[in-house]
Parts: sequence; C-alpha cells; structure tokens
Amino acid sequence: MTALKHDTLTLTRSIKAPPARLFPLMTQPEFRAEWGAPTENTRLDIVDADIRPGGRELSRCGPADNPEFEVTTDFHHLEAPALLIFTETIRIEGAPISSGLCTVEITAEGAGSHLTVTAQLASLIGDEMAEGYTQGWTAALANLARLAERQTP
Repeated sequence: MTALKHDTLTLTRSIKAPPARLFPLMTQPEFRAEWGAPTENTRLDIVDADIRPGGRELSRCGPADNPEFEVTTDFHHLEAPALLIFTETIRIEGAPISSGLCTVEITAEGAGSHLTVTAQLASLIGDEMAEGYTQGWTAALANLARLAERQTP
C-alpha cells in the first residue's frame, strides 16, 4: 500500500535584492537551473520550459551523475514581481512519488525582498519526501539569495 503523507512546509528568507530583480531569477529557466540544484553534487536540468499561466516546465534533478527525479511543473498564476503559484509532480522512472501546490510570495523589505515559499505536499513515499523537500528548498533558496545578491548593484 502507498505510504500517503500530507505536509505543509513554509520557508521564509530575506534576500538583498528587490522584488523586480528576484522574480525573473525565479522564473527564467537559465537562472532556475543555476540556483535550483541544492548542492554541488546535484543538478537541475530544465528539459522544456513555458513559464506563464497555463504553461509547463519539465525538468530532471538529483545526483549529478544520475538526475533520477522527473519533475512536471504546471504554472497557474504569475503576478510579477510578487506572486507565483504552481503545482509539481515528481516521478522516478515514470512512477509518481509526490504532488504538491507551491506558492511563492515576494514582498519588498527595505531595499531587498522577503520571500515566502509554501508547499502543500502529498507524498506517496511517506515522511522522506517532506524531509527532502525541506532540505532541497532550503539549500536552493540559499543559492538563490547568493545569485540575487551577486547580481544586484
């Protein structure tokens, strides 16, 4: 039987880049591929990207030598530079292991931004998916902050 587990994860981060600079880093595939891999030993390959309401992104991620996770992301709402809502399904060898609704909120905070990512997750593999999601998003947001701060004058 499937080990169904529901979780809601909320991650926040202050980033020293204004919302107008941060939003494109979150939505343009070349930047997403740069910050999305959580560690040096992992990678995120954007296979196809149509980032707009009703658009879809296909990607692979995981260990650099075997990006085994297939990710289908469907974009539902983009409101630059403040809001991004999407769903994603993660598969291994075609078998789904999780689906989730992600909401990204960006608000101005002084000269920078306050970022809130909320992921409502349905894991088909039990607790380990929420743990992996939290670790992956936490590391990816640290990468995003470094990238944004390097590119902000």
